[in-house]
Amino acid sequence: MGTPCRDDLADDIPSRLNKVSRDYDEMLTVLHERAPHARILTVGYPTVIPKDTSKCQYNNLEQFGSITQGDLDWLRQDVMEPLNQIIEKSAGAHDAARFVDLYDSSRNHSVCDTGKWVEGIFTRVPDQPALVHPNARGHRNAADHVAAAMLEAVGVG
Repeated sequence: MGTPCRDDLADDIPSRLNKVSRDYDEMLTVLHERAPHARILTVGYPTVIPKDTSKCQYNNLEQFGSITQGDLDWLRQDVMEPLNQIIEKSAGAHDAARFVDLYDSSRNHSVCDTGKWVEGIFTRVPDQPALVHPNARGHRNAADHVAAAMLEAVGVG
């Protein structure tokens, strides 16, 4: 099955991630300039693709459809994880910003896990598209982490 996505897109990913990094830093700078006393929370992405991509079924539209196992590994390692690192690094470079990590807490709850917190391309084929977004459990996890970070940011947590 190979890695057709990586083969076609990998060369452009480093420049895209660099642009995201610059844009994110600029956004946080502007937010701080406009609201110098605000505390800013940056929220990372949850685990979408499992570390063990053999859990994912090829051509299953309730997972990742026809994205190959090799491409899923590439997307996790070279796109999703670096994207979270960029968001975390940007937050760390700004005194008023904090990073809320959803990745670690959602490990073992990816699209391909039994107790998933993220839906695949469809929640139910063919009438409930999800387009790889958190479900209620994923939103609950995010809300719990963001709420705790908000309380901590204002000195309550």
